[in-house]
Amino acid sequence: MLVNIVCPKCNTSGGFSITDAYYIGPYKCWKCRAVLKINMDNNRLVSCEAMSDEEAARFEQEQEMKRRSRGGR
Repeated sequence: MLVNIVCPKCNTSGGFSITDAYYIGPYKCWKCRAVLKINMDNNRLVSCEAMSDEEAARFEQEQEMKRRSRGGR
């Protein structure tokens, strides 16, 4: 499903494709490169807020650890 997200920093509209109806994680604005934390619930955007670079890096590390614990690479 393609979700439309409007960046709160530069007000630019961008698309985000997801396969699950639920998602919490980062999204990077294609124009200003701001990293945003989005929350999708039942294919609807619930929240969209700025995320620091440190938060984004920590989230990616957590996701990588989860993938490795499930046996994926």
